[in-house]
Amino acid sequence: MGGIDENGYAFTVSFFLVLLRAFVVNGSFRDNPAMDDRLREFLNRCLLLDLETGSNGAIHKIGAVWQQVSFLREGGFETRAALANLDDFARDADFLLGHNLLGHDLPCLRTQAPGLRLLHLPVVDSLYLSPLAFPENPYHRLVKGYKLVRDSLSDPVADA
Repeated sequence: MGGIDENGYAFTVSFFLVLLRAFVVNGSFRDNPAMDDRLREFLNRCLLLDLETGSNGAIHKIGAVWQQVSFLREGGFETRAALANLDDFARDADFLLGHNLLGHDLPCLRTQAPGLRLLHLPVVDSLYLSPLAFPENPYHRLVKGYKLVRDSLSDPVADA
């Protein structure tokens, strides 16, 4: 199960499991000097994305990271303009990477701004990889530092 991109890179489930474990164990992908260069190269091609929404689907926070640059919108922002800014921010990304992108973030984006270019990028959703990488903790919620996060305030840039 996996794929080969236009540069001939094979991305398999095991590759993404290593990626996920590297993040959880070390707390940061890019600051880990022992990280495999292939993982670093892959991450540099990904837009890491997280949205925080209300029960009505309104977007309250947008957090993204692209090549170590952060994008954050929170508080009083105009949603359509912020999503257009996000799409521009993501213009050179080859992949979207995030937790529960397929079940939450992307449906929300499709509803609010169906013309976004980033909606056409291949997706790596850690929700589906997490139980494979950590079968002892098959939770929906993000696990940070081996702790299940339930009651903390969401930080979409940190979560991205």
